[in-house]
Amino acid sequence: MRTYLVTAALLLAAPVSMATPPAGFGWFADLVGACWSGRFPDGKTRHTQCYTSQFDRFVRGTAKLSGEHDGELKDQFFGDSLFAWDEKDQKIVYYIWGSDGSHARHEASYAGDELLFPVRSRKDPTVIAYRSAWRRIDADTFEVRRESPDGTGWKTELTVVYHKDGATQ
Repeated sequence: MRTYLVTAALLLAAPVSMATPPAGFGWFADLVGACWSGRFPDGKTRHTQCYTSQFDRFVRGTAKLSGEHDGELKDQFFGDSLFAWDEKDQKIVYYIWGSDGSHARHEASYAGDELLFPVRSRKDPTVIAYRSAWRRIDADTFEVRRESPDGTGWKTELTVVYHKDGATQ
């Protein structure tokens, strides 16, 4: 019995596995184990994302959006997400939910080195309302562009560069 209790105590004290999620996640899996922060072009809005591995198969994300008001940074929104690799369809599927009560299921896939997160129109789900295009710059930096459809291409609405901001807890 004593050996069982000691073993259980050691297992509980062991660090959470930070193993790499499935290969289909591509460079997105490299974000696991760290937090990433970027400022919007207005210079007053900050977005922080943190990623961890769950069961060595999923990526969990947390996000915080903060805005500067009267010289002080105040939290405005919190969100969580769970990403999974869909082997059959060869894409990332994810579910997001936020402090404002919103929740949705989405998909993401690679086009070359860019990871694309299309968001469908609520009025017509066959139409992509906008998308986020993520591009890895280096080990400590990635860029996110929010783009809207523009004829046969895409128009960039805003760009945020994220920098590694420390390890996740």
